[in-house]
Amino acid sequence: MKVLAFYSFFELMDTLAVESKIKNFVLNISIKGTILLSSEGINGTIAIPKESETLIKDFLIELGVNEKNIKVSNFDGKRIFNRFVIKIKKEIVTSDFNLTIDEINKGQFIEPEKWDEFIEQEDVCMIDTRNNYEYRLGHFQNALDPNTTTFREFKKYIEENKELLKNKKVAIYCTGGIRCEKAGPLMQKHGIDTYQLKGGILKYLEVASAKNWNGECFVFDYRVAVDKNLQPGSSILCHGCNMPLNSEDTKSPHYKEGFSCHRCYDKLSAKKTRSLTDKREHWKRVLSQ
Repeated sequence: MKVLAFYSFFELMDTLAVESKIKNFVLNISIKGTILLSSEGINGTIAIPKESETLIKDFLIELGVNEKNIKVSNFDGKRIFNRFVIKIKKEIVTSDFNLTIDEINKGQFIEPEKWDEFIEQEDVCMIDTRNNYEYRLGHFQNALDPNTTTFREFKKYIEENKELLKNKKVAIYCTGGIRCEKAGPLMQKHGIDTYQLKGGILKYLEVASAKNWNGECFVFDYRVAVDKNLQPGSSILCHGCNMPLNSEDTKSPHYKEGFSCHRCYDKLSAKKTRSLTDKREHWKRVLSQ
């Protein structure tokens, strides 16, 4: 299987027509995952047979997706998504930053092949625009963690720290580049000289040396995270709170496989515990058959 993560910001006038076009195109293709459509563009992550990669990439480009915003990785497991779904949303990445397409298109980018050289400059400050649980699994060396739990909170972080960030070159990055396409222009509106990693961590790991990357990169599918080689990593999800766990987290005395971790062990309701127990027993029966 191949996993394609992609996005592009552009004025998409008729989302219903594009939804219909996608549905007709994939009728005879084995595809799972999610595609988001909005008046501001397209965003998606899908799993497809490797022999369909070129066909689907050409189709995405025809829809308006920038070829440089398509990231490809391998997946050899049996399941990565349950189904294929197309959703029409207000935004292709929820932010509430109130940016126009023109403002988004004024972002400044650093190509992934040039990223290591850029962030190693003494006058460059680097910020991770992802959420704190993503940062914990892996991040670029010396990157600042805004400690946000949702992308909406990044706006408040910038408003509170804009004076500290002015008069600096600020490098920002995220998983696939899409959050930075809104974070960058937002920071520029506050007078911050901001540069985005083009294509995000996934494109960097695909084409660059990865020498400044530490740990794994969280992804929003059954792989949980990928390593420097874009192969499924060792991280897992806690069944109790759905937060990603690395190998150190599983050594906690509060970690219970299939139930809880150090973050949620004392917060699970009796109903949640019964539900997890039922699921565990179900899969025991299935695997024993």
